[in-house]
Amino acid sequence: MGIVSKRYHEEVGSGAISADPAQQALLPKLDALLEALERPVKRRFLRWSQENEVKGLYIWGGVGGGKSYLMDLFATSLTVAVRRVHFHAFMQEVQVALHLARQTNAKDALVPVCKAIAKDIRVLALDEMQIKDIADAMIVGRLFQFLLGHGVTVITTSNRMPEDLYENGLNRQLFLPFIALIRDRLTIHDMASHIDFRQNRIAGRSVYFTPL
Repeated sequence: MGIVSKRYHEEVGSGAISADPAQQALLPKLDALLEALERPVKRRFLRWSQENEVKGLYIWGGVGGGKSYLMDLFATSLTVAVRRVHFHAFMQEVQVALHLARQTNAKDALVPVCKAIAKDIRVLALDEMQIKDIADAMIVGRLFQFLLGHGVTVITTSNRMPEDLYENGLNRQLFLPFIALIRDRLTIHDMASHIDFRQNRIAGRSVYFTPL
């Protein structure tokens, strides 16, 4: 049994969570990904080798199914450098960094921004990927291509399958290569849970409505 699975079953055994078949179906992939990331990194002349690339994971499904919980369980089980952040907050940080980089007259402002992100992490864990802003849509493809090409493994959750990201967005045809990139470089997992655990948390409790 892998580390993530072991921790999950310990949580179930303690009564902290309830076992869910949809969540359990994801555990082997999380175990395998963690094991791959924990292997020693090979370097060629002190530079990153493509042999070290580890395919990431895109977990999608309805709200309240435990996607974020399992990603957090995975992230906190890693010993390699990982950053866990909400996708929207991450993209806001990128846009601010791009604005600052442009003020330095950088030839390609995205390059120093990507380098700064990639230099200190091995894994980027992004929660709730959802793209609505055209500014994000136009840069996210190159952003991810750079990060993946420089040894960062991405694990992300979303309520949407990749093909539904930025649905009906302006100039969406320019966004389509990002969907292809996700399909090529991340394993897609549909976590088809029929339980909304967030609603279950308040089931049976006294709930009161009051005017603002």
